[in-house]
Amino acid sequence: MYALGSDLPVGPRASEALLELRSRAAARTLASGTVLSHTSALVMHGLPVHGMDTEVVATTRNRPGSGSRRGSRTVCHNADLTDAVMEIDEIQVTNPARTIIDVARTQGFDGAVCAADEALHRGLCTPDQLTAELEAAAGRKGVARARAVVSFADGRAESVLESLSRVSISRAGLPMPELQVEFVLPDGSGARVDMYWERWRLVGECDGLGKYGAAGGEVAVRRRLRAEKARQNGLEALGNSVRSWLWQDWERDRIPGIVRSAMLSREKLGLGGKHAS
Repeated sequence: MYALGSDLPVGPRASEALLELRSRAAARTLASGTVLSHTSALVMHGLPVHGMDTEVVATTRNRPGSGSRRGSRTVCHNADLTDAVMEIDEIQVTNPARTIIDVARTQGFDGAVCAADEALHRGLCTPDQLTAELEAAAGRKGVARARAVVSFADGRAESVLESLSRVSISRAGLPMPELQVEFVLPDGSGARVDMYWERWRLVGECDGLGKYGAAGGEVAVRRRLRAEKARQNGLEALGNSVRSWLWQDWERDRIPGIVRSAMLSREKLGLGGKHAS
């Protein structure tokens, strides 16, 4: 999160920081019983808002029922907020579980999965809490999509690109990987991989460097690349095949093709069976 007056990041994170600044400012003027919610609550919790509208400050008034009131840069929803509110920096916001269900109902599936994955990964909420909020949202618009998000969410995903990659792989009808599998490399060091298809002995790695940049400049990037190459060599020495992809691959919908091609190559070696076509 970013405090008022702090330096803002550049690139994709900037829109999240600006929404947080606007939401914090708006919170000072909210009437009693109205709290930050939806995307505004997401950024207050430090969760991603991938693909969501970051121009609008979202709030919810503690009022049973449904419906919303919209302005040019604001939206105020009506809902029962019993047991769904917490404070961050003395600002009232919906708690993580309610926030995930709200955005899952009202925003796109992909972005909601990214937020749910990270909330679970960071321990901000549990699957049981998400399920309870789903039950509380019964009958509200978008609850079927929210149910699909909760079913798909996996706290083992460690980045937005991993979450989006899982969605792309699933939509393509490809077998789903195990996440964060641990290996002991020949030199005795450990390696944890983003995705692994055991039947194909196939490793998938998501490299988000291209979108958010890297700290430390060119020297740090080169050092990282050397370490990644040594790690890949170690994984391949164990009999695995390694494929990696970047943000550009997701943007151009190339990830399913990368995975499918790798699986077909492994099947030619007698691994995996015919499940990649």
